[in-house]
Amino acid sequence: MDCGLKFHEAGFDYPAKVFEVRNVDGVFLTHAHLDHSGGLPFFHHYRMLCPIFCTPETSKITEILLKDSHKIARIRGLNEAFNDMDLKDVYKQMKFVPFGEPAQFRSVKYTYFNAGHIPGSACVRIECEGKSLLYTGDYNTRSTKLMQPADPHTWGSVDIMITECTYGNKQLPDRGPLEEEFLEKIEQVLKRGGRVLIPVFAVGRAQEIAIMLAKRDWPVPVFMDGMAKKVTRAIIEGNSPGVANKNLLQKMFSKVEFVASEENRERVANSPGIFLTTSGMLQGGPAIQYLEQMWSDKRSAVLLTGYQVKGTNGWLLNNEQTAYIGGYRTKVQCEIVRYDFSGHLSSDDLKDAIRAVRPKTLIFVHGNRDAIANMTAWAKDEIKCDVITPEVGEELIIEDGKSTIKKLYEDCTGGECIYEHQHTHGDHHDHEYDD
Repeated sequence: MDCGLKFHEAGFDYPAKVFEVRNVDGVFLTHAHLDHSGGLPFFHHYRMLCPIFCTPETSKITEILLKDSHKIARIRGLNEAFNDMDLKDVYKQMKFVPFGEPAQFRSVKYTYFNAGHIPGSACVRIECEGKSLLYTGDYNTRSTKLMQPADPHTWGSVDIMITECTYGNKQLPDRGPLEEEFLEKIEQVLKRGGRVLIPVFAVGRAQEIAIMLAKRDWPVPVFMDGMAKKVTRAIIEGNSPGVANKNLLQKMFSKVEFVASEENRERVANSPGIFLTTSGMLQGGPAIQYLEQMWSDKRSAVLLTGYQVKGTNGWLLNNEQTAYIGGYRTKVQCEIVRYDFSGHLSSDDLKDAIRAVRPKTLIFVHGNRDAIANMTAWAKDEIKCDVITPEVGEELIIEDGKSTIKKLYEDCTGGECIYEHQHTHGDHHDHEYDD
């Protein structure tokens, strides 16, 4: 169930230990973000030769992100997790799965459902040996401008549910008023003669912001830069039934001006405009170059549109009004505003999803300690099921509704939860991980 990679400044943290992966029969991939797909060529390098089940959109976007990740690792001289041949072989192993149609692989019956997270994202229901398991991956049960919501009521009840809980201790703001506030801020900045820099994740956020921008006529050009261009084109050309407002996305994509070179970027950065570009945390990519041209202009604004990992330029801008520009920590003069858009679900929505599935065993992953602790306390009180919060290096054995945990090895991070938002290296570290 997924096969991710977690990076740090010198290369990658996870997988922390490689087991005998030759015995893996198949991979059920939920979506393209690298913390879910990035380990595929790495494990293939260790001879994990098996089918990789995913939607066509996930396959295409995963290919784009893996190529970019590998290219940046080479450029920066990092410890590469895989080589070009591994990448090519992974693509050959991918088997396309449509939404809502049960299929069979050996003794396993599986069904993919729209997850509402990014294009192609899926929640996977598995039935085998008389038991049922639901693995959510990342999901969202609220509509966004880009995605139709996941519907937990279509998944059926299961014996085991493995769910993300990224915002297990947080309520996200209502999207409608937030979107209007975002668009009004752009209008305000343009009226005072400023430029608008919108750093975005290449997958999901870039397209959602483009759809928002398509709803108004702007007096200045809208520029699109970085990997957002390639991913947006793939989404428009795809046929995912979970994507919403594709007509508006296509409309905006046909109107934006694409920035294709350093020379062109420097020229347009000093002209009036709205700049939609990676990376979402300003750790690399064109966004930091635009900031270099704008930081001293008090009329201009940087509108952050997602989660900002502590220590990144995005986090510094949001919390301290500073950023590393040209190697120096600089006090930024332009306006900084952060909007809490997300492709995940709030804690109340997460609880509703669990109520709809009513699992006998509930496993929380993909959340920090506070989020997991909050959801665990709630589930034990209301759902009254077996709740498990695994740590890296543990194997779960679930039999007759009872679980036991076997420690396979000591986690090198000191027992941190399976996933925390600590991706800080380079452009590819924040456009492939959602907020």
